[in-house]
Order: sequence, then structure tokens, then C-alpha cells
Amino acid sequence: METSSPKLVAVIVAALLHWFLGAAWFTLLKKPWLEGIGKTSEQLMASGIPPWLPHVVTLIANFALAYLIGWLILATGAQTVARGLMIAALLWLCVVASTFATEYVFEARSIQSFLINTGYPFAGMLIMGALLGGWKR
Repeated sequence: METSSPKLVAVIVAALLHWFLGAAWFTLLKKPWLEGIGKTSEQLMASGIPPWLPHVVTLIANFALAYLIGWLILATGAQTVARGLMIAALLWLCVVASTFATEYVFEARSIQSFLINTGYPFAGMLIMGALLGGWKR
């Protein structure tokens, strides 16, 4: 069983793909997403948070997530696209979906909001898992 680090170029590409997916995802789903969080675009702009900050934080988080997925693929068995997809899906189910589900049920938030907010990491993590699983050293 190989336990070395994932290839840095693969991690960078995977993180960037996830980041670009987020731009498309939340552009296409902007209206229902804003309804789900109970805010308007104007309220977000007036929050005082620099407009670039969420994008930088997201990109850094995507690098961390891509590295973890890549490392788990290498640390737990053969490096294949199928294993990358399995690791990503399992990680999403056990960490992302379960955490969001707990929060959303106590906040009585909509299933639509849950699907928008967890669908993005699900799709992104599958893309990262497939890429990192298939990117041979």
C-alpha cells in the first residue's frame, strides 16, 4: 500500500476544477440559493466582507480537500478512478452530508437549500476523486 503524498499538480488541477464548478453552480442557482439563505445580493455586498475573500477562502479549502482526497486514495489502496470516486463519495456522505443534515434539520431549513449547498461539494468531490484517482504518478 502506497502512502506517499498525491502529485502536487493533480491537487492543484483538482482544486481549481472544484473552484470553477462552484462559480458555475452558484451562478446558475443564485436565486434559489439566496432564498435559501434568506438574503439578497445587496445584503451580501453590504456585509463588509471584501468581495474577494470568499473566493480565496474557497480556493484554499479546495486545495486542502483535494490533498486529503488524494492522500486517502494513495493510503488506502490502488490508485484508480473508481477508488477515487468511492473515496470522494464516502467522504462526502460521512462528513459533508451528515454535518449539513444535522445543522439543517435543527434550523428547519429547506431540502432545496440542502441540495444546493451539499450538491456542490458532492459534484466537486467526485470530480476531484476521479481526477486524483486517475492521475498516475
